[in-house]
Amino acid sequence: MRSPPRITQASPAIDRRGLLLGGLALLTAAALPGAVHAAQPDDIHFDVHVTGSKVGHHSLSFTPGPDAGQMTVRVDVRIRVRLFFVTVFDYTQTTEEVWQGDRLVSFTSTTLDGDNRDEVTAVQGAEGLEVTSLRFGNRTLPADTWPSTAFWRQDAVQRSAFLDAARGDIRKVAITELDLEFIDAQEKRHLARRYHADTSRDFDVWYGPDGSWLKLQWSGYGMTADYRR
Repeated sequence: MRSPPRITQASPAIDRRGLLLGGLALLTAAALPGAVHAAQPDDIHFDVHVTGSKVGHHSLSFTPGPDAGQMTVRVDVRIRVRLFFVTVFDYTQTTEEVWQGDRLVSFTSTTLDGDNRDEVTAVQGAEGLEVTSLRFGNRTLPADTWPSTAFWRQDAVQRSAFLDAARGDIRKVAITELDLEFIDAQEKRHLARRYHADTSRDFDVWYGPDGSWLKLQWSGYGMTADYRR
């Protein structure tokens, strides 16, 4: 009669070591800036609300590029606020960001704010990020400059200046990390980290434990806009 197959149990020491190393790897990935964006992000869609009514959307799509680590991000924003059948705020913006890892390769935007139209293009050159805009003409910014639309990445909160996506100049931002709090997003309850950005138009932004962008709120033009994912 044949003996049953022998089952060899792994050494408990090796198991504990493997679990420890695996746990450290997960903690490191969560702690390192930008680590949560190593994988392809999911597309993002926000409904924009003012005084409880839906007035528009803010959507982002992510497409991998032909080269390793390259990604194209397209942003579409449409907000229209009406008061007693009169349009008091009308804003549209489309942008395209091309990234190579953490480096912005190129950027284009078209913005309509009421009757005002702005266009911005930027591309990496020999001296830095070469920017052309209708409002400010040509200028060269540091090569590591990010656009103000880059808050889909949580590591954007570590920066203090951005290429203004609409105007084409530099926008100074002072960002403060606030407490963790529970918010509703994607039909679920999330524990999120909140940040406050002090700039020309203050805003607050919330991220989940995995670095995903969950919520945005800004105030200006006599109103408060809530972005609900």
